[in-house]
Amino acid sequence: MVDRKVAVVVMAAGESKRFGGCKPLHPLDGSHTLLSQVVTQALGSQIGPVFVVTGRWHDAIEQAQKAGQLDSVPLLYCPDWSKGLGRSIAYATQVMSSDFDAMLILLADQIALRAEDLQRLVESESTDQIVCAFYHEKRGVPALFPASSFAQLQRLDGEHGARQLLRSGDTRVREVPIERAAFDIDTREALNDWQRRMQACQTDG
Repeated sequence: MVDRKVAVVVMAAGESKRFGGCKPLHPLDGSHTLLSQVVTQALGSQIGPVFVVTGRWHDAIEQAQKAGQLDSVPLLYCPDWSKGLGRSIAYATQVMSSDFDAMLILLADQIALRAEDLQRLVESESTDQIVCAFYHEKRGVPALFPASSFAQLQRLDGEHGARQLLRSGDTRVREVPIERAAFDIDTREALNDWQRRMQACQTDG
């Protein structure tokens, strides 16, 4: 990909009902929250500017950023965040579509992702098809959407985000196997499980 402007968009607008609190700012380890971990990897990929789409927890995320707990990336507040992930993606696309040739979308709780995973998506990119992660025999985010798909993104609504677009037989999609994309955190139990697993790996190492 040459001379193409790509925005990296981290979705952090939801209420986190199943988690029961401000999931993006919950501590992950001694140095990161869930959101700051994902943003750090997104910045490390050096793909392009990183944006965080906020909603329910915008004020808390903004305060955390001012306190130095989150890198100084632009926060995009979606006023319709309560209408679901799809609406938040549509809003982000509307805001950025005129300035970028592609958008790489990932979730604020995909804490296992690494910068190289995102780079692999971009390295597989073409101008006329979506490139997405493939894990557990299905397509999902992170996914790279070219400008040709922006109109479809702007029509998204509801809770399922871009899932329908990625899994539609009418859409050209290139799959990139990324097993780490399978890990996201929906509940405190899932986070505790992840933290125990990481501690065990460190002990074994």
